[in-house]
Amino acid sequence: MGHDLAAAGRDRRGRQAARSSVQTPWLRFYGLELAIGWVPPFVVARLRTSMLRATGVQVGQNTLFWHLPTLLGSGPIHKRLRIGKSCGFNKGAVFELAAPIEIGNNVNAGHDVMFVTSHRARPTRAGAAEETEPKPIVIGDGVWLGARSTVLPGVTIGAGSVIAAGVTVANDVAQNTLLTGTAAISLSRWRSKQ
Repeated sequence: MGHDLAAAGRDRRGRQAARSSVQTPWLRFYGLELAIGWVPPFVVARLRTSMLRATGVQVGQNTLFWHLPTLLGSGPIHKRLRIGKSCGFNKGAVFELAAPIEIGNNVNAGHDVMFVTSHRARPTRAGAAEETEPKPIVIGDGVWLGARSTVLPGVTIGAGSVIAAGVTVANDVAQNTLLTGTAAISLSRWRSKQ
């Protein structure tokens, strides 16, 4: 009997420790939201970024968030987001973290940019849509993402690329490319013509 009680106590403590390790990031994010979520955009950007680092998100030096981003996902999402140095993120940035998102140095994102690592497949005649396997997103150094652009699962955007406002990026983008809604223009070829 005593042995069963001791085993039950260890089991309970193990479950509590596992539960707290999963809940800790969410509690930190919630605390961050309470502490500075009410502060107007473009105010205390360095403090906002420092507090994001305190939650466990890997954010490089001199990177700024002009407003708190929305972090979506389950489990230890703070381990799935890595942001390089000297980046800037405007108001409304959304990171859906079912898979890792890696952002290089000197990346700038306009208002309401979304990074989506999973989505549902089209519904079939047989039934409802099934969720596809989450895929990581990689953003190279020096990329600029226009306002309301969306990066879909599994996309890699090469260094020096520019994504126009409102564009949904569904396929990989080569480095030094200007991607608009209808065309992909090589910036290196364009610059050499001038």
